[in-house]
Amino acid sequence: MRKIFTKIVCFSAAAATALGIFFVSACTNTRGGKPLTGDYAKGEVTSNGGFAVEKGDYVYYVNGKEANTADNSFGTPVKGALMRIAKSDLSAHNYNKADIVVPEIVYSGNNNSGIYVYDNYVYYATPSTEKNSDGEVQNSHLAFKRAKLDGTESMKNYFVQYSDSSIEYRYVKGENGKVYLLYVATSENLYGTAYTNIHSVNIETGENTLLAYNVDAVMFDETDLTNPRIYYTMKVTDFVLNSTASNYNQIWTVTADTTTAPKEYKFEDVKDYDPEKDPLYVNLGTLVYDGIGKIEGMTGSITQFNAPEAAEIDRSAYTYTLSKYTNKTLFYTRTSSQNSTAMLFAAKEADTIKNPAHKAAKGNPENADCLLRDGSNASTFTYLFDGDKLTGALIASADGLLRAKISSDGKFTDKADNLNTYAVTRGAQPTLLFTEKHGDKNYVYYSVSGGNGYTVNRISYDGEYSDYAKLPEDGADEINAYTSVRVLDLDSSSDWYKPEFIDGQILFASETSNMTDYDAIMVCDLRLNGEVMDNVQLDKYNEMYEDVADRINETDDEVYENLKNALWYAYYTNDGEYLGELNKAYMDIKGYKEEHFWSKESVELFGNFVENKGDWATDAEKTKPFATEKDFNGGKVAPNKRDYYYSILGFMNEADAKAYDELLKTTYLQPYPEKDPTWFESLSAGAKAGFLIGVIGGGLLVIAAAIVIPVLLKRRKKKMPVYKKRIKVDTTDDKNINVYETEDETRPEE
Repeated sequence: MRKIFTKIVCFSAAAATALGIFFVSACTNTRGGKPLTGDYAKGEVTSNGGFAVEKGDYVYYVNGKEANTADNSFGTPVKGALMRIAKSDLSAHNYNKADIVVPEIVYSGNNNSGIYVYDNYVYYATPSTEKNSDGEVQNSHLAFKRAKLDGTESMKNYFVQYSDSSIEYRYVKGENGKVYLLYVATSENLYGTAYTNIHSVNIETGENTLLAYNVDAVMFDETDLTNPRIYYTMKVTDFVLNSTASNYNQIWTVTADTTTAPKEYKFEDVKDYDPEKDPLYVNLGTLVYDGIGKIEGMTGSITQFNAPEAAEIDRSAYTYTLSKYTNKTLFYTRTSSQNSTAMLFAAKEADTIKNPAHKAAKGNPENADCLLRDGSNASTFTYLFDGDKLTGALIASADGLLRAKISSDGKFTDKADNLNTYAVTRGAQPTLLFTEKHGDKNYVYYSVSGGNGYTVNRISYDGEYSDYAKLPEDGADEINAYTSVRVLDLDSSSDWYKPEFIDGQILFASETSNMTDYDAIMVCDLRLNGEVMDNVQLDKYNEMYEDVADRINETDDEVYENLKNALWYAYYTNDGEYLGELNKAYMDIKGYKEEHFWSKESVELFGNFVENKGDWATDAEKTKPFATEKDFNGGKVAPNKRDYYYSILGFMNEADAKAYDELLKTTYLQPYPEKDPTWFESLSAGAKAGFLIGVIGGGLLVIAAAIVIPVLLKRRKKKMPVYKKRIKVDTTDDKNINVYETEDETRPEE
């Protein structure tokens, strides 16, 4: 066994043991703001591992799909941050009453695993904010962290940081009650060669245990993401004789809390063996199935890694491929050196690893015990159970959704026989989203092509062949549980987590109309009088929703110019004030008449739409059994607004909210008017530059003239003779006056 210690700052195992907590009070490895109010400690946890988790009175969720390249400085993110909303507010449609718990981007390139809540902490992955030697943020790396549910004690550092953002991982609890980070490191170079390795990090101690070294395929539990058990396959190599892998493989299993191997492996006979340079073989798991064959036993190729009874095998060698792991049952296909057909088998844990009598080599089932002769497409199966008993599967085929039952002989049928295997839907290949039980019916929610992302459709899979194959005369057009019904026009991001179903409401990263650039979390309430709608009611709900769009689109553009788009704007925003503001701006700035864009009749109809009155007053008879208005964010909303059907959960970040608002305004309304430019503002950039250069140049000349001319004049004044004013003399009648006498000549007294 080899153990690797990861970066844990200000922490010691002794301190954790003594105090019973992960971080001691003096530790500087955490941060956070003022604690959120409310009792976050009580209640059970459900739905761990997706983007939304329930605990007690709250739902914790990731606030939309954010890129790992976005600014992840602590305190900055809103989009992609971890948020919470009280279940009471979720139920009452007070969707804006959400709080940020962790202001970091919750992110993973692997959408099979998200956030986990254990005790009073939430565990998550986030893009690293560390920088490399060039000063570049390493946001392609994932840092695994935790925070307290009240928004405090958010880790500054991490349990583990890994360079592959698509890493497979789970936060799980071991049988010892401790939390572990279980992850699969691909292309990990520990000893000079890159392999796939399985790790487990004890959150309390920070100890990173290498559970298995150089494995092939790995399989986590598909439905219980908190399951600490993992299955994997490995080839067999005899390091003493040669380093060539065998032509068969083995199935192993290990749990996150395992710290020692079930047996000691020895390598004294391997030449130049140095466990520090390369341990050759690390495997703390338990052998489930050994594919060794008769020839290997005959040729002396049995190794210390094979089952004890390997020499007794009298059959060809097997190669296993893991298919699914769910409900404590491993599904796998098996080929042999003599038969390349991938037969499908199921291995219950009660019959294998929990059964002391189980033998890994001799315990391989016979070919006749397979579930399906050709299981090459078994990866498309979603298995169905009644308790511990396997009852069938839903198969996502190219022609639609199939229901396959386990026949009387305990097997699946090879093809549709209209008895045990038959079509539930027909047409495009579906993508299964989730299954839920409503009342006495089991439903599957699935997506088909035709939307911006995952569309959301629903049908019960409890029926028989005749329920799905009705002819028109048998009522094929009637809506019932066995009719596929789409849920409004919901579109969920197909490259993020699949939608979540919580307390009768669907949470999804929206790619509905006008939302494709933002991927904000939206919520759609499918409840009617406290119960989830049946398909008849859901179909009626769809009709109401579609009727609003039809009525808006039927608005006569010639009679009511510009009104249709204005109605669409109000449909999305429920804003009845901006239109008046916009119209007034055109009157004030452009001098337009009041009815330039919208006539008085159009304005009146617009007001009726916003206020749900007049022609747009809700008809209680037509909306039955649905309410004429719903509570929404502290107010009311009518059926002619989108928020009646689905709405944003929490809030968008400032940039997205502003961009979304501008998008709706520019899409459906006239642009906000601007004052006409002055003659200078109307010039091109080049003309403006030329004009300014000319003005500046002319200004400099004027300034120069103002300075130079007075100077020149002053200089000239200094050089010119000084003339004194002479007395004006009238010589016509005073002959005694000397007209040539100057003022400075002294005249004698007479």
